[in-house]
Amino acid sequence: MEGFAGRRMIVPVDHSDVLLLARAQFGLNIAFHILFPTFTIGLAWILVYFRLRAARTGDAAWLAIYSLWTKVFAITFVMGVVTGITMSFQFGTNWPGYMQKVGNIAGPLLAFEVLFAFFLEATFLGVMLYGMNRVPAWMHIAATLLVAIGTTLSAFWILALNSWMQTPAGHILDGGKIIAGDWWQVIFNPSFPYRLTHMLLASALTASFVVVGLSAWRLLRAGEDASARKTLRTGLVLAAVLAPLQIFVGDLHGLNTLEHQPAKIAAIEAIWKTGKGVPLVLFAIPDDENRRNDFSIEIPRGASLVLRHDANAEVKGIDAFAPDVAPVAPVFFAFRVMVGMGVLMLVAAWAGVWATRKAALPRRWMLWAFSGLTFAGWIATLAGWLVTEIGRQPWLVTGILKTADAAGAASGAQLGASLTGYVITYAVMLIAYMVVLTHLAGKGAHA
Repeated sequence: MEGFAGRRMIVPVDHSDVLLLARAQFGLNIAFHILFPTFTIGLAWILVYFRLRAARTGDAAWLAIYSLWTKVFAITFVMGVVTGITMSFQFGTNWPGYMQKVGNIAGPLLAFEVLFAFFLEATFLGVMLYGMNRVPAWMHIAATLLVAIGTTLSAFWILALNSWMQTPAGHILDGGKIIAGDWWQVIFNPSFPYRLTHMLLASALTASFVVVGLSAWRLLRAGEDASARKTLRTGLVLAAVLAPLQIFVGDLHGLNTLEHQPAKIAAIEAIWKTGKGVPLVLFAIPDDENRRNDFSIEIPRGASLVLRHDANAEVKGIDAFAPDVAPVAPVFFAFRVMVGMGVLMLVAAWAGVWATRKAALPRRWMLWAFSGLTFAGWIATLAGWLVTEIGRQPWLVTGILKTADAAGAASGAQLGASLTGYVITYAVMLIAYMVVLTHLAGKGAHA
């Protein structure tokens, strides 16, 4: 009998685990990165409002408010830049197949974001931060406005690319690579208008609640602070207006997704089998392995009514798209977290507007509640991002490129080590960022 001496043991590699680590690492990077642009896009336009109020009224308090929140914007902007650079490297390290297959479309759109948006923001941010006493007032206002336009343009180009990955259009196949046949169709693909509007509203809501939360934090320490009262009221009114509008746009986005990505809707609603008069699942524990819902709470015919506006209409289930289907459980729960946070933000904003009428100061328990909701927009945004990105799996670019086909050759050990490093680094950065923000808010705006 042959012995084991000199025999080399071969350990099989589980490529599914390597793929999962690659996805987790990129997911962590983009999830951490998205926090900061989501905030700055909305905050930039709030700064425009603060600066215009200061110019129109001549009130030094508004100028002090503007100065304080400009510091918050600058810190957040830097965090977004740093994490964005780290994320972009992973296109080459983790997903080389992505650029090889669709780089002729993704590359120009990413370049447009840098050329037409980032450079605009970065250039006039300097004027906005340091030019208040060095340039005429109209120029300083113009710089603030251009920074806000730059943040919105950045969202435009990034959402154009991401939406194209969700609902590709305007492309042609050329020698195994995807190129643009019609750039207009590539950019304004079927889901782009809905996703862009939804994201811009999410950014404004996120910024409004950060303003509300940090203002409430200041008022807990100094209830007589008139500047904090102004910003608290501003954030609450803005959120009260935008929250119902976001719900409306979200419904339109959902109907668009039903038309162009019905498999994602099936996962969102945990619909396993195609049928008519499909119930709306309010809560359940989806079982992906056995394709069923446990402990389900349902509204009879509700899904057909909501999705098709006909209680007896047919709705496609997971079975219609197998085997190319997303994991249902994470998409199902993430969607409900997003909706739940949206409803909570709506209730809080409306209650806050009522409580602050006639310049009244809310009770301390309400101020604590507002402080606790400071980053509610981040939670809703991350939940929505999980729905969007996990919901299109196993596709990286729907119908064109699968996620597994774009993965690189990095080993599980390499990915695991770097993922651990990212987790530690980002945790420290996030804690430091929140400490700085609460410190600035605690000091308040001083004219």
